[in-house]
Amino acid sequence: PIFTKGHSTMERPSLRLLNTVSASLALCLLALAGWHMQNRSTHFELFSSSAAAVAPQQTTELSFLQTSKFVDQIYMYAGLAVDNKHETGFIAKEIRKHNYQTVVRLFTSLDDATVRAVLWDSSVHCLVWPPLVAYPGLSETAKTDLRAYAAAGNNVIFLGNYVAVQFMNDVFGFQLTDDYQNGPYYRNDRNVRNTPFQFLPSRIEQ
Repeated sequence: PIFTKGHSTMERPSLRLLNTVSASLALCLLALAGWHMQNRSTHFELFSSSAAAVAPQQTTELSFLQTSKFVDQIYMYAGLAVDNKHETGFIAKEIRKHNYQTVVRLFTSLDDATVRAVLWDSSVHCLVWPPLVAYPGLSETAKTDLRAYAAAGNNVIFLGNYVAVQFMNDVFGFQLTDDYQNGPYYRNDRNVRNTPFQFLPSRIEQ
């Protein structure tokens, strides 16, 4: 009985110590949980602030992609002054290669009525001239309409050769000259002089 009583007496401090340790551990866990929640809230606020700061930059960088699109329709000359056997179909295919929804409308005549119908079509804002194999016979009326078309902000694209240079000079009053240079053609600077792209050929590696 003495042993049992002594053993019972010894158990009480141990239980008290265990309870104290448990209570201390519980308080530590509560403090840790509170600290974690506070830091989590702070981290979320910092993340939200960072995201808000980056958002305008991303919007600016991606605004062009979000608001711009490839032209949905174009007109392309396919008359006697171009090589319809080898080039016209190939060019039309290339235009639609990554933009299959683009409609390529061909016109073959350069009489005043046809040219005016093409240039005055309010749904199409792009006109493509493939490489010319002969000088296209445009009347002065058609040339005036073509100048007005370009001046209104529409796109006139010449896939060049020497005939196209003379044609552009006659229609738009340019003074372009033939300045042939051997390849590699991406280093040819004749078309970029005094423009923001003038140093590009020298910066592109071979």
